[in-house]
Order: sequence, then C-alpha cells, then structure tokens
Amino acid sequence: MGGVHLRNWQALDGAQVVAVCDKSPEVGKATQGNIDAGQEVLDLEGMTLYSDVAEMLAGEKLDAVSITLPTHLHKAISIQCLEAGVHVLCEKPMALNTADCDAMIASASKAGRYLMVAHCIRFWPEYVWAKQAVQSGEYGKVLSADFSRLTYAPAWDGDSWLSDPAKSGGIALDLHIHDLDFIQYLFGAPAGSRSVRSTFKHVQTWLDYGDDRVISATASWLMPESFGFQMAFKIVFETAASVYDGTTLTVYPSEGSPYEPEVGDGMGYAGEIEYFAALISGTNTEAVITPEQARESVRMALETNR
Repeated sequence: MGGVHLRNWQALDGAQVVAVCDKSPEVGKATQGNIDAGQEVLDLEGMTLYSDVAEMLAGEKLDAVSITLPTHLHKAISIQCLEAGVHVLCEKPMALNTADCDAMIASASKAGRYLMVAHCIRFWPEYVWAKQAVQSGEYGKVLSADFSRLTYAPAWDGDSWLSDPAKSGGIALDLHIHDLDFIQYLFGAPAGSRSVRSTFKHVQTWLDYGDDRVISATASWLMPESFGFQMAFKIVFETAASVYDGTTLTVYPSEGSPYEPEVGDGMGYAGEIEYFAALISGTNTEAVITPEQARESVRMALETNR
C-alpha cells in the first residue's frame, strides 16, 4: 500500500515527495497487494531514504505524511508525526481499538493538524455513485443492500503480520471494515448488528436500520488464490436495483432496460489523496471522512468479533 500512496502523491499536481521511511532495504522494489493497483518498481529518484521516523522528522521540513504501516503501528507513528506538527494520512483501519483511535484524535486536536484515515472506498467511483444515488433519492428509498469483499488469505504481506490478530485485528479490521465503513457512510450508525464467523477468515454481518431494511456485508479470505479479488455490492431501491460486480456497475430499473451509469475513472486512491491535499491546503472543507467516523468503523468492526 505504501507504493500505491507514493505513486498517487507523485501524480498529484503541486505535491512533492521528498522522503520515504522504510525499515527494509528492499524499498523501491515491486510491491504486492490484493488489488492490482499497478505493482511496479517504485521511482525513488530525488527522495531521501530513511529507516527511522524520528530521523526523518528531524531531517525534513514536512507538510504531511502517508502512514502505510501495519495496523499495530498506526497509533504510535501517527501521534509521533502529529506532535512534530505534520498532517497525517493514515491507512485504514485507524487503529486496533477505539482507545488508540481516541488518543490519535486527541493528538491531532492538540497539535492543530489534520488526521485523515484512508478509507478509499468512500472515493471509489462506483461507490461514489452509490452514495449519490442513496442521498439523492433518485430511485426512492433503499429496501435492501448487500456488500461483499472476497479474496484469498493474504500471503503477500512481508512478515505475516496480517495473519496475527494482535497486529492486524484479523479479517474484521483489515477487510470487513471497508464495507462496514461504507455502510455507515451511506446510512449512518445502525441501531444494532449481528455477525456470524465461520473461521478467522470469514465473517458476515447484518445491520439494523429499521423500516424492514436488510443491510448486510460479507468478507472472506477463503477463496482460492486463482479467484483473485472481488469487491461487489447490490442495492435494491423502490424503483431500481444497482449491481456492481467488481468490474461493471449496472442499474436495473423497474421500467425500461438495464443500463450502465457513467462513473469516474480509476480507483479511489487518487481521490482520497487529492481530498487530503485539498484539506491541508485549505481549498476543501467538505467532510467526506472524519477521524470520528473512522473510529466508529473500528468499533463496528470489533463488534463482529463478539
């Protein structure tokens, strides 16, 4: 994910990446992940490389940092950077527990710096369309919605931290949280939820929003590696149904023929970084994602473990 952030910062007009901090001497080589986001060798020309965060903060005059470290390091490194007067874009999940989230929020407030959690799905073109469709009421009220995220067990992380719940929070915080966060973004906080886990690698959650609406989400690491990765959703409105299969978004109206609505290009990573850059430069004050919302998504994800 560090490579994804780096490439999108490099592509952003007006941004200059001056330093990279990584404990590994292999930094710059091809990166891996479950989404094909362009996993090529990184271009680090003109950047200073560090292996220690404190040395980087002391040696550079930074406006902002992207933190793309394992989850158990998010709290400490975010606070370290905030206390140094640097704005922070931290990868999701925000932290391993809500107490750590609270400490990060308090640190940002005290420092007077932005803390943003990179929930990229809020910026993903097809999901942006879904948000607008729900918010506008164009197709009437939502009757049901189902979100899913299916892939194989992660074997691409460097030291297997993802397979250690004490470091990653497991599938709930790493994978399931994407859809739980987006559901919160669409509908607000649910009245309650119920989850079923078949193994450490599969979880399904039903969320209570009243009005007989059925809202659910599924995350699985049980698929064979040959399956790859798929994120998808189905939202049924009063006058239409929308289906995203990970490749194509289709609207099935109650009257008329199915059609594919126009959505933006690319993935959500560029959008989230553009939004963060606009926040810290003062050119955008729209609240697409707040630290408090990211904290609530951590709480919702942790509830699935009970």
